[in-house]
Amino acid sequence: MNERELVALRRDLHAHPEPAFLEIRTAALVLRRLAGVCDTLLTGREAMRADVVADYPGRAARERAAAAAVAAGADPGAAARLAREGTAIVADLAGHRPGPVWGLRFDMDALPVAESAEPGHPPAAHGFRSADGAMHACAHDAHTAIGVALAHRLADRRFPGRVRLLFQPAEEGARGAAAMIAAGAAEGVERLVGLHLGNDLPTGVVVGGALGLLATVKLRAAFHGVAAHAGSAPHLGRDALAAAAVATLRLLALPSFPGSRTRVNVGTLRAGEAANVVPAEAELTCEVRADDEDVAAELERRARVAVAGAAAMYEVEAEVVRTGRSCAMTPDDALVDAVVRAALRRCGPGRVRRHHTLSASDDVSVWAREVRGRGGLATFVLVGGGNRAPHHHPRFDVDEDAMTVAVDVLEELVRG
Repeated sequence: MNERELVALRRDLHAHPEPAFLEIRTAALVLRRLAGVCDTLLTGREAMRADVVADYPGRAARERAAAAAVAAGADPGAAARLAREGTAIVADLAGHRPGPVWGLRFDMDALPVAESAEPGHPPAAHGFRSADGAMHACAHDAHTAIGVALAHRLADRRFPGRVRLLFQPAEEGARGAAAMIAAGAAEGVERLVGLHLGNDLPTGVVVGGALGLLATVKLRAAFHGVAAHAGSAPHLGRDALAAAAVATLRLLALPSFPGSRTRVNVGTLRAGEAANVVPAEAELTCEVRADDEDVAAELERRARVAVAGAAAMYEVEAEVVRTGRSCAMTPDDALVDAVVRAALRRCGPGRVRRHHTLSASDDVSVWAREVRGRGGLATFVLVGGGNRAPHHHPRFDVDEDAMTVAVDVLEELVRG
């Protein structure tokens, strides 16, 4: 796959973003591009377990996504299976001599962000902007294209060991890694590498290992009250919206912890049916983050207390479900060394850094914990994308030249 084809693939993926566990067209396209390239291609139940996922999309949502994927060119048979069994893909290539087993993670999902239509936004200017309310605002379109291109580069099998390409759904929300690990996707992996483009770094700068990945817990809180006439009988109602609103304020007021970086966010709040009805149902989603896992666990405990207190105040019922989770992560020095050596050979010293600190979370950390538990190594490689807008922003975009740099470095790393 040449550079022009890599860019075309990324733009195709960018124009057709799909949210968590609904990456049906994306996965179908990856399967088609890898057919005949890899030794094994696993997907569906062989690559992930939907039964371990909180808030997995229902059948109707998956069928709608499959129909949309087929309308956008996906193979109907592949789309039907991916909708039925799951969108994860595990692709293995065996090298020509003994060596380590690599696991390279590439996330595929998009975000519920409406992409900018401003003429200065490159996807809008060049005709590959998404227009359906979802957006690749975190470079997962580029990551997926890089994974496909790397498989084609390694198709000559002239490398030691084995390479496992892990095309992961649902990184956003921290649910996809656990679903794939539960299906055995990490078994045998000795060196785990995650990749991220952008990161507010200049185009083509390569970082051997990201520091500062935060542990996170994602929660959904549902409040169940009693509807009543808001004018004539408000005393008979139990206001779920009021409880959720108080819970929101209490969550946002959770304290910081000395010596630890923490984040709290309430991302959605939905409630009610009409202005003249006491709202009987409300739901919010929130997250806590910290660079210390004990602090993250304490923040989760306090978040649950905040929800319970707000519910008690308005005499409504509340239930809290943990929907996603990832760990704090520090890269292994030996693997950082290997990435730095590979990058120096391909890029030269002016564009290589050993570390860069983030204030984000990524469930590549869940892969890392699993692989390390089996005696392996892990790192999270960053490649600067020259992004002019921050991640998760309507104008986020990456310099497409960064993709070739990423493929070059990963190829060099695997070939040794």
